[in-house]
Amino acid sequence: MSIDEVLKIAATFGPDSLRAAIEQHVAEAVKRERDECARVCDDIRAYRPTTGAGGLIAEECAAAIRARAEKETK
Repeated sequence: MSIDEVLKIAATFGPDSLRAAIEQHVAEAVKRERDECARVCDDIRAYRPTTGAGGLIAEECAAAIRARAEKETK
């Protein structure tokens, strides 16, 4: 959503709609960032397989990111 769209919503529908639009935009941005972080952890594990703590840390990292995202979207 562009700033122009946000301003149009504010002018048309008022501050409550503006707040909802901003919250939705932020939630979508946070979800994209979390998905990317989880993919990075997966890539570390897939492309640089390690034994011991390194592999476990990458696996736990991806699982923790996904668990937190799921918890916050419920």
